[in-house]
Amino acid sequence: MKPQIMIVGTQHYHENFRNSEPDELFLESLNTLKDSLINFQPTRICIEQEAKIQEIINDEFNSYNPDRFYKNEAYDLGFYTAKKAKLKSVIAMDWMEQDYVTNGMTDSYEWAKNYDLSFIEHIEKIQSSHAKISKMNNPYKITLELNKPESYKMDEELYGHMMLLGEDSNISIPWLTWWYKRNMIMVNNITRNLVNSDKVIIIVGSGHIYILKQLLEASNKFDVTTFYERIENS
Repeated sequence: MKPQIMIVGTQHYHENFRNSEPDELFLESLNTLKDSLINFQPTRICIEQEAKIQEIINDEFNSYNPDRFYKNEAYDLGFYTAKKAKLKSVIAMDWMEQDYVTNGMTDSYEWAKNYDLSFIEHIEKIQSSHAKISKMNNPYKITLELNKPESYKMDEELYGHMMLLGEDSNISIPWLTWWYKRNMIMVNNITRNLVNSDKVIIIVGSGHIYILKQLLEASNKFDVTTFYERIENS
């Protein structure tokens, strides 16, 4: 028996509702998504907030209002599920220290516009796919789509392609080094002090699915699944 870890790659709700509020159909579907997470019976929930603000997260968790839509999946899914599962806290797993010296995707994009149009096409393909998914106005179905292998595989290929860009390693490698470091720190925070009976939910932006899945599976110490795989196999 190994600890079970379910990766739930989501939209960033604040991007979708920056200047608006969700309608009833969205909120009804959100409740369906919440119920699916609760049914996993998690013993630990990790959210995409920086570990260095864990004390702030603890305070906000204690004052959390389950009837409010916070426009933040860490709260609307992570806090809500943790409260229903009677957990005492959630784990802030992220790391965002700016220790890289380039603009990463911006530099790569500008270089590729002149030298590698296939990279630009790949970005536009992902943007088009996410725009189409977002129009569903159904967070349960949206989350299923984002967690399908064909969806997160596009992100994996994008970063693999990005590694090859530039006349030298200064175009993309510094940023990719930061990106991998960030996700490796997430894995360390997610898995610290786990026991075999633990069931972990990770609430994270969908762009992290492929790399977290890859890193978590590498040790063969955890049973790792995505939200889509969980629903398909249940």
